[in-house]
Amino acid sequence: MPKTEGSTAFFSSRIVQLVVLAGLSTICYAYVLSISRTFDVGTPREGRMTLAVLAALWVAFVLYWLAIYVATRAPASRLLLGIIIGGASLFRVVLLPSTPIHEIDIYRYLWDGAVVAEGISPYRYAPEQVLEASELPSDQLDSELVKLVELRYQSESLGESLERIHYGYLPSPYPPVSQSVFALSAILTPDAASLRARMVTMKGLLVLFDMATLLVVIALLKEVGMHPGWSVAYGWCPLLMKEFANGGHLDSIAIFLTTATVWLLVRTNLSQARPSMSGTILVGSALALAIGAKLYPVVLVPLIVCVWWKQGGLRISVAGIMASVVLTMAVLSPMLVSSGSSRDSVTTVEQASVPPSSGVREFLSEWEMNDLLFMIVRENLRPQVDKPLYEQSWFVIVPDNWSRDALAWAGADSTEEVKQVSFLLARILTGGVFFILALWLAWRAAEQSEVFGWCRAAMLTLAWFWFLCPTQNPWYWCWVLPLLPFARYRTWYTVGAFALLYYARFWLTSHYSSPPVLGTEYDGANYFDAVVVWIELAPCLVALAAEWWLGRSSDWRPVTASTVSEAG
Repeated sequence: MPKTEGSTAFFSSRIVQLVVLAGLSTICYAYVLSISRTFDVGTPREGRMTLAVLAALWVAFVLYWLAIYVATRAPASRLLLGIIIGGASLFRVVLLPSTPIHEIDIYRYLWDGAVVAEGISPYRYAPEQVLEASELPSDQLDSELVKLVELRYQSESLGESLERIHYGYLPSPYPPVSQSVFALSAILTPDAASLRARMVTMKGLLVLFDMATLLVVIALLKEVGMHPGWSVAYGWCPLLMKEFANGGHLDSIAIFLTTATVWLLVRTNLSQARPSMSGTILVGSALALAIGAKLYPVVLVPLIVCVWWKQGGLRISVAGIMASVVLTMAVLSPMLVSSGSSRDSVTTVEQASVPPSSGVREFLSEWEMNDLLFMIVRENLRPQVDKPLYEQSWFVIVPDNWSRDALAWAGADSTEEVKQVSFLLARILTGGVFFILALWLAWRAAEQSEVFGWCRAAMLTLAWFWFLCPTQNPWYWCWVLPLLPFARYRTWYTVGAFALLYYARFWLTSHYSSPPVLGTEYDGANYFDAVVVWIELAPCLVALAAEWWLGRSSDWRPVTASTVSEAG
């Protein structure tokens, strides 16, 4: 049917609006690029333009929300997808040469990649061991450690990255699939390359995975029968620009593999009356690779197993589980056999005192950052009277004697034991809540015949995993973004913007390292935990609860499969 003049005008106006929004967004990212140099290593912390970066990214989020509205109301066409993909590519290219803003993980990636390219396990030697070994005669070191010392000095930029690694007393916590990408970056980078060139190469590879995810999202939307304009919800999200194109986080690798797993499951299991054995094994293998890039996709296992069981029965389920388990163990085996094996390679007192635990083990057992629900549970398990006034939490309601008795029953006597046991108990409680929630979502999804509902359950599983984690880094929220078009409530689209408040912590700690903040008893770091985290996360939880309550009444229409389809 030929287009009418009115429909042509409508089509043109939506396309023009999207192009204008892309142009304005590009200006925001160009501004972030221009001020990112204030975050170069060695620049005074007080002079870093953290608040300006946050302001620019929040403006970009407003443009992003408008882009979702416009793109989902434009007629589906190749031109629309071209603009979405082109805008997403442009934003990332603009930020690729930028200095990582309050991010230093990439230095570990650079060093790990060079180590793997040399044929040495990154789980065997902690960076501090290499630095200390540089001061020792080579006849006191094993052959691999000698090679690492030589590697440090053969490239000035590699030596710089080694010296800048955070938590250098720990071996690498990053799984082998991601390590292979690090190694590829090292192979592609000449030894004489500058540190900035190495970083751009590494970020370029990570952004390729990010863009590949956008293509998978487009394919997934087509498979489900949704308007392709919803792909802008992933492709143009400012949080992705900050965390991948600027910050260079490895999560883009696992996100691509996880999204590909979901797409394969929809295509080979959910879209067919009877799933094939080969398709099931392919899904299980993709899931194993995703876990081998970063461990978080394991939380989707209950959901995927439920699909296998419902669609194919026992035989299909066993085949999928075996494929994923066997390949996961094979992929992760380098982490399991190398961790802590290096302690006999050197004899100095300093190196012998390095904890033998792996980076992953310490992360899972100790690290806590930017969390709300986990923090509430843990702080209510810890006596407050023994803590300095500037560390005491205002939201604790459990009497000190109750928490003291509970920790004593658990065997915690010293201050250090109190920290460890309270963390472990909070892990058990929040982990139990998530486990029940994940099983409930899997059970509900198994009851549905609609693919949209299953994808929504996958999105909710990842989202609530983030909300219940002790480490709610903003780049972890990117795990949810490929499935954001399946969200029921509009609040989910705002979480990424609020998550950027994490970076206010750096501004607070640099400007209020010791004086109290705004007349409170808190210094900058503790003010962030006691106040800013609540501003960051509590409004999202309250808004989600409100949308859920309103969704129970007939006059409120949340986003569903039918309303998503009608948007175009």
